[in-house]
Amino acid sequence: MIYIFGFSVFLLVYIYILYPIIIFCIKQPQIKKIIELKEPSIVIIVPAHNEEQVIQEKLDNHLKLNYKNYKVLVISDTSTDQTSNIVSKYVKQYPEKIMLNEVFDGLGKTNAINKSLKGLDCDILVFSDANVYLKNDALQQVSKSFCDNNVGGVAGQLIYTNDDLEGSAESNGLYWKYEESIKMSESNTGSMMGADGSIFAIRRDLYRELPVHVLDDFCTSTGIITQGYELKFNDDIVAYEKGAESTNEEFPRKIRISNRSYNSYKFMKSEFLKELSLFNLWKMYSHKVLRWYSLLFMVIALISNIYLSITLASPFWLSTAISHITFYLVAIISWMGYFPRIPILKKLATIIEYFVMVNVAAGIGVSQSILGVKTITWKKASSTR
Repeated sequence: MIYIFGFSVFLLVYIYILYPIIIFCIKQPQIKKIIELKEPSIVIIVPAHNEEQVIQEKLDNHLKLNYKNYKVLVISDTSTDQTSNIVSKYVKQYPEKIMLNEVFDGLGKTNAINKSLKGLDCDILVFSDANVYLKNDALQQVSKSFCDNNVGGVAGQLIYTNDDLEGSAESNGLYWKYEESIKMSESNTGSMMGADGSIFAIRRDLYRELPVHVLDDFCTSTGIITQGYELKFNDDIVAYEKGAESTNEEFPRKIRISNRSYNSYKFMKSEFLKELSLFNLWKMYSHKVLRWYSLLFMVIALISNIYLSITLASPFWLSTAISHITFYLVAIISWMGYFPRIPILKKLATIIEYFVMVNVAAGIGVSQSILGVKTITWKKASSTR
């Protein structure tokens, strides 16, 4: 039982501490194949389902981008509000910049993108969610990233505009900074292991249609690597978004993402094993796959710790078990909103709560995937709009 406890704790430490440190310390020489790509044509893909709250500001933001050769394609996926009407007005006013495609079958974002990209001609596709706004030089930075012929895709830096708030938004902001530091380290060794749908770009000819139940950003971005190209992280490409402001909103979102991510992994697994180098497989399993099993490792560590404290009854095992149980009690009390509002302790409790919440949600989402559940559509967090 001691070995079981030690191994489960080691895996958690490896996933969240050792792997980020190891990948940060590895530097890989970059061999660039520079090509002449004079202002490539870019289309920004904006999937939108009932986004009347943000779509006007989104389009106003994109019309101010410092780049000439680009268009914005809004994909209205079974919208029942004013999203399509608002976009239609922009199409009439800016026909050379704004495009609209409507999809009505209600099969979700991946399906809508598949249908809307058929016959679309451009050099680079930039994917950006409807509630995400871009820094005015974002497309210039995207264009520069593709001057290296080895690069097939690039992700940008996402900044949460409300991470100064207490609670889930603040923890989400901290977690995202942690994630982006890992992505930057991975990028410095060749490729990062997947991009987020907030802001990433790929070469048009590398896009492949996907099943409707998979996570389009994960499969599309990792598909760049399996096709022999590099997926980079560029923090000069800057985007802005509001994070979910409550755990109750963020929790179902994380379940949905985890379910679709794991379904995506199952869909891509054979291609990963066939096409990825051993080094990239190590990164993929260290950063993504093992992390999806974190809840399992957490449960095994807790149960084995309690068992050892009862059977061995030594001060060491009793103290570790008490600390272990206290950790989860803090998360539960904070989640319920009853934790004392002592600034430093409250902040620490919120971080613990977020860590536990993310892994519980991942565990549920992965379990659903293993049982055959395929999440296609979802309800977005209202506070992110």
